[in-house]
Amino acid sequence: MQQVKVETRKSVNKQGGVMKRSMVGLLAGIVISGTAWAQTPATPAPASAPVAVTMPKTWVDYLTMKGDVRLRYETINDDSKKNSQKENYTRDRARIRARLGAEAKIEDLKAGIRLSTGGADPVSGNQTLGDGFTKKDFRLDLAYIDYSFLGDSPQEIRAIGGKMEQPLITMPDDLAWDSDLTPEGLAAKARFGNDFVTLLLNGEALWVQERDAKKNATGLNGQVALKFQFMPEVGLTVGGNYLAYQNLEGYDVIDWENKNNSYGNSTINGSVSGNTTNKAWATEFTPIMGFAQLDLWLGFPVAIFGQALTNPKADANKNGYMGGVSLGKAKNPKTFEIGYSYAKLEKDATLGMFTDSDRWGGGTDGKGSKFYAKYQILKNLQACATFFLDQKKISAADGGTDYNRLQLDLQASF
Repeated sequence: MQQVKVETRKSVNKQGGVMKRSMVGLLAGIVISGTAWAQTPATPAPASAPVAVTMPKTWVDYLTMKGDVRLRYETINDDSKKNSQKENYTRDRARIRARLGAEAKIEDLKAGIRLSTGGADPVSGNQTLGDGFTKKDFRLDLAYIDYSFLGDSPQEIRAIGGKMEQPLITMPDDLAWDSDLTPEGLAAKARFGNDFVTLLLNGEALWVQERDAKKNATGLNGQVALKFQFMPEVGLTVGGNYLAYQNLEGYDVIDWENKNNSYGNSTINGSVSGNTTNKAWATEFTPIMGFAQLDLWLGFPVAIFGQALTNPKADANKNGYMGGVSLGKAKNPKTFEIGYSYAKLEKDATLGMFTDSDRWGGGTDGKGSKFYAKYQILKNLQACATFFLDQKKISAADGGTDYNRLQLDLQASF
């Protein structure tokens, strides 16, 4: 019995030694592995992607500025005017037009203003040079609010108010409107359609003259047009509009120069101011107009256009028409454009104070041809030459007098 106990103790002691040696080896392995891991250079963590920081928008982000400067030399032969020796004479003058505008757009709302040279003249921004280097006037030319009800949709419904750019579709050499005119009042524009046909609807409520003790002079204008795109090279726009002025007949004419000028329209005696009897309009003006423009691509752009109108309120001299063609488009550098048009506008066909101020000297009661050529020198620099071969006062018994005008322009835009 005693011998068995001794052997058992030896066996236990032997097993305990083995366990101790195993534990020591395990701990040594852990320590060695840990030391090696600690001495191994750490692998850098992959760099995180840069975080985009959105800066808050300022008023500059909503604002767009643009403008232009035009230099013009012109010579005018007007046989209805005589010099001090009662002889026909030629007027030569240099003129400038400068415009600077700013427009802010926030979501669907736009608001803008523009300043222009030209004094109070509603149909011209020109200022004549050569008056002893006097300073030239800048006046408010645009001040408007424009809201789009459909946002960025290809369809369009807009409301505009203030002193605005012409919201109507106008023709080259338009019979009723000078291109520099910025009407005042309210307007609405709508456009609906697809790639083949587009319906265009435009309307204006015009505030022509506020009168203190008499009815205000106003106007309502409605326009509808269809634009067809038969193929990329062929497009046609046809339309018409009805313009109804109110409270003009029998009222003193409106003349920004205060020279009692009716701009071609028939007049009767109006109010009396001292020794001066003012002119008053002899008729109302409600011209009905139709227009069309055919656009073609024949290796270069071609446009053929025409317009006609009649004033049913007038008893005579109440019609007008215009037709023309343009070849090319002076838009990209080193591109040309040439054009021709013929127009005739009888005495009471429309309100003369808003018509083209260059054609036969402005107003109504004239006819004649316009020739022009443009060349785009640089992206923002264009040269143009225009010649008018006209007759004015064509309702006179002698058939009127000759009026010729040459204009040479250089215009930079930005």
